Amino acid sequence: MTSAPSIEARPAERRASGFLRDTVTLSLIAGVVKIAGAAKSIAVARAFGSGLALDNYLLAFLIPSVLADTFCGALVPVTVPRLIELKHRHGLSAAQAFYSKLLGSILRFSLMSAAALALAIGTVLELVKDNSVGGLVLLMLPVIPANAVANVWRAVLNSRNRFAAAALTAVFTPAVISLATLIGAQRGPWVLAAATTLGAFGEMALLGVAMRGTGYPVLPRRERRDVRMRSFRKEYGYLAASGALSGGALAVGQAMAAWLGPGSVSALNYGTRLSGVLMSIGPAALGIAVLPRFSRVAAEQDWRALKHSLRRLLYGSSAASAVAAAMFVLFSAPIVRLTLQHGAFTAADTGGVAAVQACSLLQMPSVVGITILMRVLSVLQANRVLLPLSAGALAVNAGLNYVLMNRYGVAGIALAASLAQTLLFIAMASLIFGPRAWTLKEAR
Repeated sequence: MTSAPSIEARPAERRASGFLRDTVTLSLIAGVVKIAGAAKSIAVARAFGSGLALDNYLLAFLIPSVLADTFCGALVPVTVPRLIELKHRHGLSAAQAFYSKLLGSILRFSLMSAAALALAIGTVLELVKDNSVGGLVLLMLPVIPANAVANVWRAVLNSRNRFAAAALTAVFTPAVISLATLIGAQRGPWVLAAATTLGAFGEMALLGVAMRGTGYPVLPRRERRDVRMRSFRKEYGYLAASGALSGGALAVGQAMAAWLGPGSVSALNYGTRLSGVLMSIGPAALGIAVLPRFSRVAAEQDWRALKHSLRRLLYGSSAASAVAAAMFVLFSAPIVRLTLQHGAFTAADTGGVAAVQACSLLQMPSVVGITILMRVLSVLQANRVLLPLSAGALAVNAGLNYVLMNRYGVAGIALAASLAQTLLFIAMASLIFGPRAWTLKEAR
């Protein structure tokens, strides 16, 4: 007769099942967000085509989107571990005091940054009388403070394991843009800019409502206690800077693809679209779900358990993503043929794009591992090691681009990105697990 599982094993089983459930739920929500984004793209394409109006909007949106993604996006992985650590070691009141200080500081900083950008753009507009791009930028600058506040609230919700509420709000902006396009396309790109700003504030409002019941105030309170932010600012700065370097690799790839002649940049964009979608769904969901769990283990300073859990997660997720990547690589050509080979996209284009797509998909296991290890470094307040690693990965990527694109064309650029990600994963794993280098416990 088989004995019943021990009482000690049951909490671990529940934690594992809860982690899997949260990851699957977040992946499904990310899929819904991607579907909403695809619907938005279809609506915008039908209303504006590929003319000057859409170009102006996309150019104008580049400034607030890059700033929001790079600087506001880094708030979540740095804030979640700090909130959990303070609550575990000093109680909820200490976490609340830190949250109020952070929210007040980030709100003031983002508002001042947006105001400074508005002043600079306004000065340019005075000199250049007809600059519609500048006017569109001004209309979308409020996206920056809205995203900053929204990401602080997302961090609070994630620290309380309210993942669905934090993730579902991302559907709001593409839904608003789709609706605005359908009813107001005659107003040109201005309706897109207004809908983008409205969507950002709508997401922020929904997150504010979701904050109820978390134990944290929606608005920052005036705190008398001394809340030290220096170490948090350093960790945030390291992560934001490394994120900017990672984003630079994409820009370098596109710039170097332009050297290969007309149509090369388009082939690179088409070929990396599937891998981009897959990596924004699976690894992103995994990173969100794993962050609060690792943060709680680190707050207890149980380094052995953290290392053991990290190894198991890396082995399992990397193996699963490698199998998925192999399947997509095998069917790369049929996927491109089914989804893209219509109208102006001919059979002659399918072969080249399919090769790019296959090379890009090779990075999936490494990206999954990098996502997990980055969350561990955030938990250990060791984001400083990401800056030289990201700079090195950017340099390696550029060098591999030059070598491989001369031999394999656009597919060589996608292959270079996959190889650079693999080397970055190996370097990060060596820092964490290496016998002579940096260890988990020493990071503290």
